[in-house]
Amino acid sequence: MYTEPAWFEREMETMFRPAWHFAGLASSIRNPGDFLTLRLLDEPLLVVRGDDQQVRVFRNSCRHRGSLIIDEQAGTCRGLRCPYHSWTYSLEGVLKHAPGLGDYSREELSGLGKDLLLVPCGVREGLIFVHLGDLANSPTLDAYLGNYISTVAAPHQTAQMIAVNQREYVLDSNWKLYVEVDMETLHTKHIHRGSIGEQPVTVPVSEGNWIGVYHESEHTPALYPSQQGSGFPHTSGLTGAAAKGAHFSILLPGFFLVTAQDVMWWIHKIPDSATRTRVRVGYSFPASTIERPDFDEVSKRYYQRLDQVIEEDDWITEHQQRGLNRSAPGSYLPEEHVVHRLDNWILDRVLGA
Repeated sequence: MYTEPAWFEREMETMFRPAWHFAGLASSIRNPGDFLTLRLLDEPLLVVRGDDQQVRVFRNSCRHRGSLIIDEQAGTCRGLRCPYHSWTYSLEGVLKHAPGLGDYSREELSGLGKDLLLVPCGVREGLIFVHLGDLANSPTLDAYLGNYISTVAAPHQTAQMIAVNQREYVLDSNWKLYVEVDMETLHTKHIHRGSIGEQPVTVPVSEGNWIGVYHESEHTPALYPSQQGSGFPHTSGLTGAAAKGAHFSILLPGFFLVTAQDVMWWIHKIPDSATRTRVRVGYSFPASTIERPDFDEVSKRYYQRLDQVIEEDDWITEHQQRGLNRSAPGSYLPEEHVVHRLDNWILDRVLGA
């Protein structure tokens, strides 16, 4: 499961293509012309806010010769112009200018079938999701998410969060190892003894394609114990469990999202191969927090602690990958029941498809 290319290809076919994947926060493209780019399942994608305020996702590939239209990770533009031959598209993806194609009016250009290719997408509580497979044979976004929005995202007000610190890097490990480490607490008092320690959790009822654990505490999980009380106030208006603790959730197959009382962060695992994974990390806060005069100073405490935890998990997943051997399989302990559930979800899809 963790080293074989053939198994990896089955995962792509049976899990990743039919899934809905996180693409970013709607707050990152708040105004018409705002965009962000990313690569998912080896597909270059362009997420744009149109003049009609709609969020659209296009394949980031010119309909002429296939060049990337935009290479920047994020920004603002008035239109979408390919740098190769200056083919230009509206923010809604309609071809407007095509040097070399012929003497066509703008109206005629729009009828040639050369508009940018749309990718199915949806926005729920400020979270943008995309679908890269056969939508006709896949669940709708709402069916895929199940009760995640009502149980976690809406109570934690994810639509109010604004990304302030993001990065992407590559690990030499199988994507599942990192997802598994997110969903078990047995390792925290060992790998994270200086950054987390023991962290008791319960398992909320989940419907759809997500699983998670919940840690109830008046303290934020994003600061060292010695720094508690020196962070940001809780987001106003939180209700129920969201006001009392943090949810650590996996939106399957590979999107890990932590929603706490004062901060939200994610670690998105995007597999490149059976033993190579691209990781997208992002931290976000509500606007009222970002507008504080002490935001830059205080937020460094969050980054310090969260960066340490992520680096520790990065290390152990690569360390574990190097030790894996098909002839000496491991086993689960009772405390790793959520990991067992996760792996059964994977097996059901790969073997049952």
